[in-house]
Amino acid sequence: MLIDIKNLSAFYKNRLILDEINLKINEKNFICILGENGSGKSTLLKCICSLKKYSGTIVKKPYLRMSYLPQDNILIEDLSVKDNLKLFISDRNSLNNEVIDLFDLRVLFPVKVKNLSGGMKKKLSICCCLIDEVDLLILDEPFVSLDSKAIDLIINVLNEKKDQGMSLIYTTHLDSTLYIADKKYYLSNSQLEEIE
Repeated sequence: MLIDIKNLSAFYKNRLILDEINLKINEKNFICILGENGSGKSTLLKCICSLKKYSGTIVKKPYLRMSYLPQDNILIEDLSVKDNLKLFISDRNSLNNEVIDLFDLRVLFPVKVKNLSGGMKKKLSICCCLIDEVDLLILDEPFVSLDSKAIDLIINVLNEKKDQGMSLIYTTHLDSTLYIADKKYYLSNSQLEEIE
């Protein structure tokens, strides 16, 4: 088990948004969190990453390698694609990564991020999270702004990473991306319910 969440509760602007949530994330497990805007999906992911205060317990496997992509843009707009990628690579001298090539980003290395389309920025952001090997990838609305070809590419890369042992927890509003999840949950009225 990578993460064991027990009785997790959290507030957002003095409103109880998560009420005694329980969730287990196992190895090679893809979990999708669904819910309306403002239901607490992003808050749950932030709690898992220790970026938000909460009560309850989140027990993580020792030395767990995680990567988190928030819903908002993580890129530095005035830097080039290459320089943004360098910020996320463990070995700063090496840009020989197959994910960069799969995402066709090498030709965009000199381009400043501010000159990219919204979809290309999202692809670059996801690539930044996939460059290094992680045990758990946490993606908040990763498929927003992407066309169907880009979504298919990202899903293929995610499934390859799963075969190598990676787990994933992600939020989405797109029914077309639900099929990759081993388990699906719906967050509503501060409660997390598993759905079939």
